[in-house]
Amino acid sequence: MTKKTVKFGEHMIFDAYDCPYDLLNSQAVCLKVLNKLVELGKMKKLIEPYVVQASQNESFGGKDPGGHSGFVIIQESHISIHTFAKRGFVTIDLYSCKEFETDEVIEYLQKTFKPKNYDVLKIERGLKYPADNIY
Repeated sequence: MTKKTVKFGEHMIFDAYDCPYDLLNSQAVCLKVLNKLVELGKMKKLIEPYVVQASQNESFGGKDPGGHSGFVIIQESHISIHTFAKRGFVTIDLYSCKEFETDEVIEYLQKTFKPKNYDVLKIERGLKYPADNIY
């Protein structure tokens, strides 16, 4: 007998380029974004967002000039943000077992970070997730 499977969730990756330094260098902006993405996705926070300043890291071949990194664990999975203010770059992951409105999230991130260019990848995750408990 073949077990029924379903898609587990969605993973959206947003990479933005040539963003204003002041936005990317702000811990407050990162916290606001994490909270707003939870709200837009109608998700439930398991912890409050946590954002730290990350210093320059030479072990990545000079690609990491430092910035802010943050995350929030949600009941549906997690949301993370990493900024690289000196490079004008931000990368955000939103991974959820609950479907969310991608267009609304992208529009919010564009308005917030004001990038000159951006990329979005949307991946379906857990394509062979069991539809029923197996134990």
